[in-house]
Amino acid sequence: MMTQDPPAVGAAIHQGSGLPLHVQLRRAVLTEIHERGLRPGDRLPTEGELEQRYGVSRSTIRQAMADLATEGHVTRVQGKGTFVGTPKIQHLPVLESFSELLRKQGYDASHRLLESEVREAPGEVAEGLGTAVGTPCRRLQRLFLADGSPVGTAETWLPIARLEPHDQLLADPADGDWSLYAVLQDEPFGLRLARAIETVNPAIADDESARLLRCAPGTLLLLIHRVTHTADDEPLEWSRLRFLGGHYEYRVELHPSRPAEGPA
Repeated sequence: MMTQDPPAVGAAIHQGSGLPLHVQLRRAVLTEIHERGLRPGDRLPTEGELEQRYGVSRSTIRQAMADLATEGHVTRVQGKGTFVGTPKIQHLPVLESFSELLRKQGYDASHRLLESEVREAPGEVAEGLGTAVGTPCRRLQRLFLADGSPVGTAETWLPIARLEPHDQLLADPADGDWSLYAVLQDEPFGLRLARAIETVNPAIADDESARLLRCAPGTLLLLIHRVTHTADDEPLEWSRLRFLGGHYEYRVELHPSRPAEGPA
């Protein structure tokens, strides 16, 4: 028995609106994905079907689908078709927790606390926190999830001296919908976070990362080191984060060192 795709529910294409057709088509496809409740891996209409449905050229369709593929919304498989993809998490240069970042991208964000213990700071951590090797720290190991799937891990070190006398509140916090930064800034800690310094490098998944992220050893990851400072410019947090490369996009807006003085 033959079945037909459900009729289009995406936004209409308006030839005279002034908005480029490929931009309108991109929006229409995203609307259709959302309103039909399509999930990653679901098949999308062919170029021919989109041409009939929206009355636009193949070149317009290809440009729109290329944009969607770059953003991770769709995946194109040679000889098989186009499928709903997994949008990349976009990281913008704003100081916020990774749970908050995931929620802003529309994910159902949660995390699991894998470990919480008091440890002495090793050399790399002590250097980042501007403290002596062996300084007592609260070490947290967390697993970030987006829509229930693991996307990243975080190893975080916080000097005990900055947390006292409430350090035990981080000994066994509830899993799920809590943000470390929100906890640190709320009472009883009341810490004011001011800025963070990050470095980003490519890395490959070792056996432990592969196990936690449910990926193959050797999978491309983004390795992020972050040192967060409070308003008194004292380091508070040293974190090492690993994110699946296919689900994470780091975007930075750049400005010239000297403002433009006229037409180039």
